[in-house]
Amino acid sequence: MAAGLADRIWFTREWGHVSGQTRQVNVRHWQRFGTSFKDRRCKLSIILTRTMENVIMPSLRGRFVRWLVRRVAAKGTTYVKPVSQQRQEMEDAIARIKVSKKVSVQPVVAAGIPGEWIIPKKNMGKRTLLYCHGGGYFKGSLATHRAFMAHLALLLEAQVFHFAYRLAPEHPFPAAVEDGLAVYRWLLSTPMDSKSIIIAGESAGGNLVLTTLLGARHAGLPLPAAAVCISPHFDFSFSQPAIRDNAESEVLYTLEELKWMRGIYLGPKADDERLWRHDMVSPLFADLSGLPPLLLHADSTEMLRDDAVAMASRASAAGVVVELKVWRGLFHAFHLFTMIPEAKRALAEIRIFAEKYWRVLNS
Repeated sequence: MAAGLADRIWFTREWGHVSGQTRQVNVRHWQRFGTSFKDRRCKLSIILTRTMENVIMPSLRGRFVRWLVRRVAAKGTTYVKPVSQQRQEMEDAIARIKVSKKVSVQPVVAAGIPGEWIIPKKNMGKRTLLYCHGGGYFKGSLATHRAFMAHLALLLEAQVFHFAYRLAPEHPFPAAVEDGLAVYRWLLSTPMDSKSIIIAGESAGGNLVLTTLLGARHAGLPLPAAAVCISPHFDFSFSQPAIRDNAESEVLYTLEELKWMRGIYLGPKADDERLWRHDMVSPLFADLSGLPPLLLHADSTEMLRDDAVAMASRASAAGVVVELKVWRGLFHAFHLFTMIPEAKRALAEIRIFAEKYWRVLNS
């Protein structure tokens, strides 16, 4: 089938408004029945295409890696381990991946924040990817994401800049948000055309993508050409249906672990429910008008699935051009496992999206 191995949800802004009825489209109904839905009374077109569960499954390699991730992640144990141990475990598991020799790695200090340029040795033209790494706001580093940055640099034929924003609990909110905006300001000052920049991130990094955009808009800075969020986390109130609907299918964490992460990220104010819905904490609840085109990817089994689905609906309602795709049967941020066929397809789709907006720069 043309749809391949993935279930897809496309949100295509045709007229620029979303009705309340459209926002209430339930992903569970799509999963159960498989349907196409198009409400012509509203100004958002939603197409839901389902690959039959008993006909096409995720790839064998994808299913094996999902099984392996479930075993290694030890779901439900995050908050019983010291943060230092979790950081070291992530370094040990990921940082050992070899970086392609087809790129150069150039350490840089950007506005006081450690970072790296990952640059293809072959000419890549006028294009820059600014990347915000994930890791639950408390782990992840230049080392853990360096090999993936090299992969993206070669795939996108772009120079990639990633940075080590300050981590919780030593540096709770708004430290990471401030660092994201500071790095974006620094990029613009190099100098660089904002339309040559696409900003991207996975998981917690997806949150920082949106808060950087919101901060740049508020500061009157020129916005980047587009943004990409992989398995993003947008809602610290944890009020989206998939948080509970996917509690069993999620392979990485539990709701209790997510609440623990909220606690260390927000610090002393973590119990303030008003803060949970603050624009720069949970960008799902922000005014999204004026943001650049947005690509959202998620997996059907993850607890954060509906963060992406709800953001697509709200952003499109605010007039943002949005593309959303929900893959099926894999796991949170599977894109980083580039050996999986579905990851290759997902990253190829990110390239197509990026090319569309970088093309404007070169036209």
